[in-house]
Amino acid sequence: MHSSEQLIEQLFEWQPPELMQERVDVLAELLGNDAMQRRGKAFREAWVAARFAYRADQEEVRLLREEQNGTTSDFAVRSGNVTRRYETTEADVPGRKRQLEYRSPVPAGVQPMIMTSLDAIVEQMRLITSRKKRYMDCAGLVVHLNPPMFSFNPEFRTESMRLATEPASIAFREVWLLRDKGVLLWLEGKFLGWVPDDF
Repeated sequence: MHSSEQLIEQLFEWQPPELMQERVDVLAELLGNDAMQRRGKAFREAWVAARFAYRADQEEVRLLREEQNGTTSDFAVRSGNVTRRYETTEADVPGRKRQLEYRSPVPAGVQPMIMTSLDAIVEQMRLITSRKKRYMDCAGLVVHLNPPMFSFNPEFRTESMRLATEPASIAFREVWLLRDKGVLLWLEGKFLGWVPDDF
């Protein structure tokens, strides 16, 4: 049985996406609520990286250690001799204090923020994606959408997510949206057009 520290170290090694996902699942159990605290940063990035690598049909994936100059992307994938680096960001309910929600005991007055309007999420995502920097050798940005989606109209959902991620399309060659399986939304500044139910 590995400790959480050992598992976190293993996330920085090249591995198949399926193995990273297995490690992430075990790490979630070991960390418990700490997964949502500072200690869980590698866990959260690996959760996105493993799903993205599987969706993008990549052979291997690993987290990247931050360099002293702070210009390192979050993870890398490779297939054959081609390696690509990606930055991640998380879109959540505006104003949410998730770290406080997972503290034990939960501080007085803190309640989980689950419901919000799609318009508010879109506005928050535009702000978040406009602030992301493209690092050297970074192929794209993967936006993990944390709150549930409230649009059951596929056309409306697609247009909302186009607006939400548009700022990132200027800085990044690829812009992906991921909640479950993931979908490539932008490529070289062109919107590719459809957000399925299982993105």
